[in-house]
Amino acid sequence: MRPAALVAALIVTSPAAAEVRLVVPEAAAPRTGTFEVVFLNDGAAAAKLDAPRTITVAEGEATLEGVAPAEIAPGGFARVSYRLADAVAAQPQVGAAVSTATPQEAEATSLGRFETYQPMYALVGANPSDAKLQLSFRYRLFGQKPREFSTGDGSREWRAGLYFGYTQRMFWDLSQESIPMYDITFSPELFVRAVSPGSTSVGSPMLGIQAGVRHQSNGEDGADSRSFNTLYVEPSVGFGLGNGWTLTAAPRIWAYVGSKEGNERIARYRGYTGLTLDLKQTDGLGIRADIQGNIEGGRGSAEVDVSYSLRQWTGLNLYLYSQLYTGYGEALIDYDERSTRLRFGIGIVR
Repeated sequence: MRPAALVAALIVTSPAAAEVRLVVPEAAAPRTGTFEVVFLNDGAAAAKLDAPRTITVAEGEATLEGVAPAEIAPGGFARVSYRLADAVAAQPQVGAAVSTATPQEAEATSLGRFETYQPMYALVGANPSDAKLQLSFRYRLFGQKPREFSTGDGSREWRAGLYFGYTQRMFWDLSQESIPMYDITFSPELFVRAVSPGSTSVGSPMLGIQAGVRHQSNGEDGADSRSFNTLYVEPSVGFGLGNGWTLTAAPRIWAYVGSKEGNERIARYRGYTGLTLDLKQTDGLGIRADIQGNIEGGRGSAEVDVSYSLRQWTGLNLYLYSQLYTGYGEALIDYDERSTRLRFGIGIVR
């Protein structure tokens, strides 16, 4: 039987100056038996691991089981077993890089300063001319630790929260022989974000705020050109609901800046406000709703994603993914046209 999951944290610095984070029991750790402690190497170089022989948790003192690895690869982690009382020894495991980028995005992965950002997926509907793909990442421009409101595992320097982000949404026509892209939305942005230390435990809210400038364009010229810039602010709050469930709410507001020449009506359909609600269970079901629009004009859109992790059944780091979109301007080129689409496929990040 797999050991229980864990919580709380301390920092260990290796002689190579890489950072290893020790994560100790979260939620309902067993009062007796064996559990895992996860050592994370957030640095860009391999880090020496000197796993302590004993650690203290709420249930008492736990001792190391088996032999811990001597080194962790950059961006990687090691699972090391500890025993609270008489229990069957478990061997430590070393795996690929999987770490939490911020408290409000518990399943985001990182490699060095690169992190996943928006959901990533490949979807197709009943009409093969209407496939949809999305890729997204963000890059921390300074430091190795995210910006936090207060002391903790993160940095208090403002520039540690400065990111470059990029999202690309593609609409693919699979019905034609040459399978061309119908439209592509390029969305580079520069933003600052900060989070509270928080945790996924019940009753411990996770707070965050993000603000930046975003450019959106379909890369075309002439009559098919769609291009605009926005300044936005997006606070967020997340709650642990127990049994691995978290709920995050992120309202946002934006203003259009710069020229909208040839696309002056975009604001009428895209609006100025939005809200994202994200309910998910670790290695389980996830429901994400993204709503935006022009409240005064009665126009806007809603995108609802439903996903389910394949990890516990197949070991694959993928999700069964479905998406319903209804409203104006799913593809940037058709910002003033209303449509409803239901698609299914595979998700990489949700």
